[in-house]
Amino acid sequence: MSASRQESGPGEISRFRASVAAALRAKQLRRGSKPRVESNPDKHKDTSIAMEEVRRGLINFTQFPVLDDHALSAMRDVKTGVEESLPAVGKQEGFGSLSK
Repeated sequence: MSASRQESGPGEISRFRASVAAALRAKQLRRGSKPRVESNPDKHKDTSIAMEEVRRGLINFTQFPVLDDHALSAMRDVKTGVEESLPAVGKQEGFGSLSK
């Protein structure tokens, strides 16, 4: 199995996650955030700085669990139950009705 498909160990992230984290960090740098690494004349672009910060482990991020089909179905059921328990607002005839 290739290295990009292997599970990362504790403290390691996949290349895809590193790229996403660096892209988000580069956006922060473009908006004025201070770099967390010392400036290097060879690496003056925001993307290069962001990738170096990620490589050194200076960027923290939260990884949310992926929901399976059962969890998504349960969430839809809860949403439907909540929607059904709320009063129907704007469904009276002549108010907010576009069908006729």
